[in-house]
Amino acid sequence: MRRNNYEELGLKVQRVHQGLEQVRGIGTVNGLRVVVDAQGRLLSVTADEEDLILAAYQAALADKQPKVDEVMRELHADPRFEAVSTFTEANAARVEAERAVRHRRHEQDDDDYYEKRNRAGWFEN
Repeated sequence: MRRNNYEELGLKVQRVHQGLEQVRGIGTVNGLRVVVDAQGRLLSVTADEEDLILAAYQAALADKQPKVDEVMRELHADPRFEAVSTFTEANAARVEAERAVRHRRHEQDDDDYYEKRNRAGWFEN
């Protein structure tokens, strides 16, 4: 009985995780549209001046990188850090690959659903 309770909890956690992957927040102010994910990460910015915004963002990224590299130099020189970093990057790549597969399956399911509806004539007037 106890094992079933934990399995049920595990399934709930998986459903919530998958649901959170689909959450998008959209904010629009004075023609500027911003989309964020469930963790608040910026996914897109749309505006009349979006090319300028993206160019400024890229410039800011380029400006900060040498500063980050300088601060991290001592840590990167330590072989213990390199070993942990390699493990972490490999694990992150695996997780990202699994997320991409789930995303492609979701898109294919959507495509299949709408194709089925089209074939059945659900969209015809």
